[in-house]
Amino acid sequence: MTPRFLALADQLVSAFAAPGRCEFMSEFAEPYAARVIAIMLGIPEQEWRTIAAESAAVGLAMGVNIRADLARIEAALERLYAYADAVIADRQARPRDDFVTSLVTAQADGERLTHAELRDTLVLLIFGGFDTTRNQLGLALQCFMDHPAQWRMLAQRPELGPAAVEEVMRVSPTTTWVTRQSVTDLSFDGLEIAAGTTIHLYCAATGTDPAAFPRPEFDVTVPGRPAHFAFGGGAHYCLGHLLARTDMSVALPLLARRLREPRLSGPPTWLPCSGNTGPARLPIAFEPGD
Repeated sequence: MTPRFLALADQLVSAFAAPGRCEFMSEFAEPYAARVIAIMLGIPEQEWRTIAAESAAVGLAMGVNIRADLARIEAALERLYAYADAVIADRQARPRDDFVTSLVTAQADGERLTHAELRDTLVLLIFGGFDTTRNQLGLALQCFMDHPAQWRMLAQRPELGPAAVEEVMRVSPTTTWVTRQSVTDLSFDGLEIAAGTTIHLYCAATGTDPAAFPRPEFDVTVPGRPAHFAFGGGAHYCLGHLLARTDMSVALPLLARRLREPRLSGPPTWLPCSGNTGPARLPIAFEPGD
């Protein structure tokens, strides 16, 4: 799928490159992330706006403002369920060679998945494939604007794309914390935690901990970095990490080549720094590249 992702990224940049300015999130990060997951699942790309709008609203469930956003979240989730129902019904009636058909015909313990299992899985794949990638692309651009020499290097050395993805996710991951619940009373570093307590583990801090990274500064050329936790760990390791790594490693070198010297052209707006974070709006100006 790499050539298809590259062509998509190039097409999106070509649509806004000439004026030398864009709103990066709505003009690149959102359509790119939504269309990539559509390509992978076999959903029509022209439906990317539905994927983007509803998934972004569901993503608010990861933030600290969930109580205020709950009605919007639940309404978006119902619309995503309805969308998934329609896609599943279509593939049941007209199977084709795509991921959704494979999911519809899949079996667990010798039996087909229930409709509830199908729709939950499809909604999770749509949401998970879009929201974090959209946010991470915005964080990547902001990170490179803070390190312009690294951006220039990436434009000259596109083979550094995979390393660039790992570095951005190490120092500026969209997943700032993970939430767990204590199943028993425990003591941690002098802190007494009762069973049933909700615990937010600030995993984003691990990527720049000097105890793990003696050279924690952002540098896409440093070899042999320890593993970061931006994709989680153990049983909770991100199911879509290969797709996210691939589509971002394709996009970032192309963006570095075509968006030279990016800088803010107006005030950005940000999602809450909780759960999945990132820019909501990121207006930039740049020198158009080749």
